[in-house]
Amino acid sequence: MSNDVSRLFYTILAKDVAASADFYTTILDLKRHFDSDWFVILVPKTGPLIELAILDVDNPIVPAEMAARATGGILTFVVQDVHISHKLALTAGAKIVSPPTAMPYGQERMLIEDPSGQLIDISSPTVPMQE
Repeated sequence: MSNDVSRLFYTILAKDVAASADFYTTILDLKRHFDSDWFVILVPKTGPLIELAILDVDNPIVPAEMAARATGGILTFVVQDVHISHKLALTAGAKIVSPPTAMPYGQERMLIEDPSGQLIDISSPTVPMQE
């Protein structure tokens, strides 16, 4: 028996859906795939490899105990050049947790926060990936 997955996406709970969507489309090369006042889906401009959804934390479909509870995690985007995203983040006034830094695992990584406080890792390879 099989139950194939037809879609996969991560949803960020936000107090200001529009501001969060603007944050991601400004700093990363994402476009709006679905757009409403309470729910936005963003996808890469080159095609929906994975979707990023942003949901109003106060929407009735969010269980009250989840809306009130703080959660953690790091949302990671791998881009061609982290320095481009860094410049865009600075221009957008994003909170920079850590500027682009060479990491021992062959990437440069920048950590920033989105308007909802979600920790974002934007990285780019510094060495060719090993298969």
